[in-house]
Amino acid sequence: MHNQPLQRVLVTGAAGFIGSHLCAALASRGIHILAADLPNASWWRHDELHLHIERIPSDLTQPGAADSLLTAGPFDCIFHLAALVDVERAPELVLTCVHANITSTAALLYAARGRARRVLIVGTCEEYGNGPVPFTESQREIAVSPYSWSKICTTHLAQLYAHIFDLPTVIARPFLTYGPLQINNMLIPAAIRAALRHEPLPITPGQQTRDLVYVTDVVEGIIAAATAPNLLGQIINLGSGVETSIAYLVTLIYELCQSRAKPAIGARPYRPGETMHFFCSPQRARQLLNWSPRVTLREGLQHTIDWFRAHPHLLQTSP
Repeated sequence: MHNQPLQRVLVTGAAGFIGSHLCAALASRGIHILAADLPNASWWRHDELHLHIERIPSDLTQPGAADSLLTAGPFDCIFHLAALVDVERAPELVLTCVHANITSTAALLYAARGRARRVLIVGTCEEYGNGPVPFTESQREIAVSPYSWSKICTTHLAQLYAHIFDLPTVIARPFLTYGPLQINNMLIPAAIRAALRHEPLPITPGQQTRDLVYVTDVVEGIIAAATAPNLLGQIINLGSGVETSIAYLVTLIYELCQSRAKPAIGARPYRPGETMHFFCSPQRARQLLNWSPRVTLREGLQHTIDWFRAHPHLLQTSP
């Protein structure tokens, strides 16, 4: 079978970091995009990318919102990125994540029946928790936070719809994604801000490893998972399979920034239950999607640093 062409798609969470880059990649292919996000969402990333596509305010947690949104269908694919992301290990987040992530996804999948040729759920590598490495798509997920548990539930919901309710779904699991337009307090943007301000960033001893992927590579993997044949209910890792230590990563960032400061390695203790090895097996993506990351870590970091240099106002304070 051949890849399925995309002509008209819906993207939820379209104003976010990955969602914005995804919209840009789809638009560059001439695909008609309906971009949905919360009514109070900021679309500054779309402005930064010079995107002029249809924006729809939609809160999928509200009754009837998913059905109303899907009346604009049918779609060749629904890219579902909308989610509340909070990795804190706080029990009060359980009900919040149920409402924001599970209920909203359930409503979207129900409304998508007969209105979408495929639904692409963007999951998270957090679903693997502290399981054995390299992470493979067939291993049992281990919840380590309310957020990761809620994303595991959405994965299982998508597979239920694929195998029982005859709705073609695919689950893409990006690993740690970085690049321009990411301005949160994740390690890479935080380290770049500190390095360009010539300030030391206090970190742990940094021997823990992570699997890092540049955002445009992740987007290409997501699009490949939306178009490749024979993926009913499949989970696909979008990772490099390469371990990078946190100490090496932060040191490289300071080097590329030509910072007068150095990172304060070892200034902070490891978090309780710190996962020391975190990387995936990328074999399924290679076999089913013919996908693997193309941008090297050094190249991706340089692109990201150059973007921050071009936006000096973002260096002054953390978001």
